Order: sequence, then structure tokens, then C-alpha cells
Amino acid sequence: DALEDAYLHSPAGDIAARYPKGWLHVDIHTIPMEHVLQVYTDPDRERALLLSEIPATAEFRRTVERDGMSALSEESFRLKSTHLPGKLVITRPTMLYTVKNKLFASYDYAEISPDTVHYREHSVVLFTTGSRFYELSMIELTPQDTLQHVQNFRLLASVIASLEGAAEVRDTL
Repeated sequence: DALEDAYLHSPAGDIAARYPKGWLHVDIHTIPMEHVLQVYTDPDRERALLLSEIPATAEFRRTVERDGMSALSEESFRLKSTHLPGKLVITRPTMLYTVKNKLFASYDYAEISPDTVHYREHSVVLFTTGSRFYELSMIELTPQDTLQHVQNFRLLASVIASLEGAAEVRDTL
């Protein structure tokens, strides 16, 4: 099993997920990161698992009601691009899927780099509890090769499979 028996939790206590085996919890109280709730890193500090909350303004809630889960991906990428304008590119467009009857949206993005072999690619999975909107992402802290990107994606998929608290898809969908 690639995951710890212990769980990471949102501060609100509405979601929980197992994190990768041997990974370390990072105290982020001294590191200001907008909207980031929890951070775990591998022992070599090459990768990080982040739990973030996407602010649920009234306007954003209306957009999600109108456009569905793809609106979560668009807002997630918009928030990231605000901090690094013109430096991020989507490398895998938004996919919608279900795991254990829970609906998710996911996409990958990278920081633009002249090195096309070793670059930092990140995978993002978005979901809602019904009242809050969350993002779990696997972030590469150092440039990785394509094989590592695939391993990171699979590890994030394992974390998502352990997720508790995400809203379930209704039969009407």
C-alpha cells in the first residue's frame, strides 16, 4: 500500500484522505500560502501534496451551478495564473470522472521552461463537499522526468481513492 494508515484533514473537518507513506507534514503557519490548508512532502522534498480551498464567493457558486465542475478547474488555474502571469500552461485539459460515486475534475499544468525534458509538472484534482470547494494537488518542487510525472499522477489517484467527505453524485446526473 502506497499510503499511510493516518489521514490528513481539512481544518473544517469535513474531508479526510490518506497521504503517501513516509511523507512529512509541513507546518505552514509560518509560510503564508493563499488558500493552502495542508502540505505534505516526500522525505527528499522533491514533491508536495497540497490541500487547498477555493474561495466560494456567491458569484463563483453561480458559475459552478451554471457550468458544473469544469468551473472549478477554470477558477483553480485562474488563481494560480494570477501569481505567475504568463508562466503557466495547461498540459492536460480538464477531465471529469467519478470515483466511488464521487465527482471530480482534474487537470495538469506546468511552469513554462526552456528545458523540455526536465520541468515541473503539477497534477490537480478538484471536488466539492456541497458547501466548500477543494483542490488536492501533487506539486513537483524540483524538475522531474516524464516517468516521475506518471508516478506522481498515480500517487495522487491513490490519495483521491481514499478521500472521505466529497459530495456524491446524485442519480439524476
